[in-house]
Amino acid sequence: RKRKQSLGSAIFNLVKANVGSGVFALPAGIAAFGDVPSILGPAIAVMCFLGALSAYAFYMIPRLTRLNGVDDNSPIKSISAAWEQEVGKDSAWLISLCCLLTPLGTALTFSIVMKDMLGTLAKSAGLTGFFASKHALLVGITVSVLYPLCNLKSLAALSPVSMIGVVGTIITCLYMVARALPTSPYLQAGSELLKSIPETYRPSFGIVGNNSLSPSILVLVSMAATSLLVHFSAHDFCNDLEDNSPERFKKLTGFGFSLTVLINIIIMSAGFLTFGGACQGMILNNYSSIDPGATLSRLIVAISLIGSFPILVRAIKSAFFELSHKGKQVTEKFEKNTTKTILGALTAIALAVDNAGVVVSLNGAVMGSFIIYAFPSIIFLKLTSRLMAEGKLQKSRKLSIERFFNRCLVGSGALIAFFGAMVIMLEQ
Repeated sequence: RKRKQSLGSAIFNLVKANVGSGVFALPAGIAAFGDVPSILGPAIAVMCFLGALSAYAFYMIPRLTRLNGVDDNSPIKSISAAWEQEVGKDSAWLISLCCLLTPLGTALTFSIVMKDMLGTLAKSAGLTGFFASKHALLVGITVSVLYPLCNLKSLAALSPVSMIGVVGTIITCLYMVARALPTSPYLQAGSELLKSIPETYRPSFGIVGNNSLSPSILVLVSMAATSLLVHFSAHDFCNDLEDNSPERFKKLTGFGFSLTVLINIIIMSAGFLTFGGACQGMILNNYSSIDPGATLSRLIVAISLIGSFPILVRAIKSAFFELSHKGKQVTEKFEKNTTKTILGALTAIALAVDNAGVVVSLNGAVMGSFIIYAFPSIIFLKLTSRLMAEGKLQKSRKLSIERFFNRCLVGSGALIAFFGAMVIMLEQ
């Protein structure tokens, strides 16, 4: 029998699932629409607002099962199962496609970030020539480390890496806060650290100003969606929670998303206050290769990404087989060839793309908008319409307001997906 999680453990795991490498792209999201400290106010407001919407959608997913009249002890359906029941099996491929594209975009981000981290770490270690080439290092790590790990039958051996990821995020968060203080060497003209980074990576303030009302704010909106995206696992979090009553799950959702939003705000604020309009798509790239704190952060992030990568590849393969081989047996040879194809494609694209922030924002704009804002709300509207028609749910003012709110979420998701993706591409 599967062991249930305490509320504290569940909150920790929810934060761990939410906070990934995408959080380090958030400072660039702010820099997309301003380079003055006053821009942080609108940026923090956007993060808090989107965090609340994301928490609402996450909390709604177990409600989609319980509104059908089942008791609190019944298993919660996944968003895919709920979609099939209420919307229809004919369109269920949409969910499977999102299950494929979302981890695919995240894995591509991981590859790009690994390339940058490995290249900078090689410079910090004093390597030169071929051995300092970030492209060569990425290919080498993919062939010698990632491919064998992705073929493991069980990923249980990688579980300690998740703890490294959480600890690494905390250490990096503290380091970035320290480097954002007025005494930071990055903010002192002529300091050795400042002189050791490229001109375009150095702090830049007051050139663009505050453009918080410009469409470019959608870049941050899109990135925020990626850093708050864990909704496909909502049913697992509820089913694994001890005494998973609606009240207990509400606490899990509230605390988990509040802590996630807090970490996001700290990292994006610290990075922006240090480098302003010069923030790169992956903020750790801004820091000097001779900075010991940055080197430690890069090393921990790189280890975390390598350990987490096979989990993403497994999710990609599972979704791909669901689309292409549903109900059919997948041979071991075909699975290995699929792994080679996925890793080869991801590595090839990562070698050609340098800006991880673009991938993070596009993934959030399109996939995040559908998964967070559209899919749960569409299911809720279909479910409540059916229940009211069957006389199992009484129409009320509260329900009418919530249904209207969900219609707005569906529309907002579609607009963010379209205009967000368009603005991101135009920015490039």
